[in-house]
Amino acid sequence: MTESALQRLFIALPAAGIENCIRPVHEYLAAFPQALKSVSPDNYHITLKFFGETAPDTLDLLMHDFEKLAVDASPLPFTLRGLGAFPNIRRANVLWCNLDIDLDVLRKIQEIIESMSEKHGFEREKRAIKPHLTLARLRRGVIMPMKIAEYIAANGDTRYGESRFDRIVLYRSILRRDGPVYTALAEKPL
Repeated sequence: MTESALQRLFIALPAAGIENCIRPVHEYLAAFPQALKSVSPDNYHITLKFFGETAPDTLDLLMHDFEKLAVDASPLPFTLRGLGAFPNIRRANVLWCNLDIDLDVLRKIQEIIESMSEKHGFEREKRAIKPHLTLARLRRGVIMPMKIAEYIAANGDTRYGESRFDRIVLYRSILRRDGPVYTALAEKPL
């Protein structure tokens, strides 16, 4: 099999309808293109399972099982509250916005996805889910500029708005120089 036949896949909860409330943060971070690679608001999501490069036959099996998933959950409300960085503000790689969300329901949904994925040879995620939206990534070799660090710290508990997740999506991701392009392959409503 050639590498070009592989597809980069993940399952996520897309965060639609939050563009206006998070726009000031996006615009601030986008003003530092030499230091940061901002995520397009169209791509905001919570990753439930990252598969990585996946063979076509495995994709077919995942699609089949994804379409049969029984997710007994209503649309999941959340509040955008506070900015932060992974692993921390001093050694940041990723800048994010925290989500206040019902963790029990989120874990239940993730467990359904993990069980389905495990059947196809994917290891279970060992880290606990930390619900957040990735807003930007620091460019390789760049140290966090002080202005950005101060902005993140000053907005560590700022409330930006509310919305809800209303579907689970199996995505294909194509990495491009100007940012990833996500294509929805299958969707499950909540």
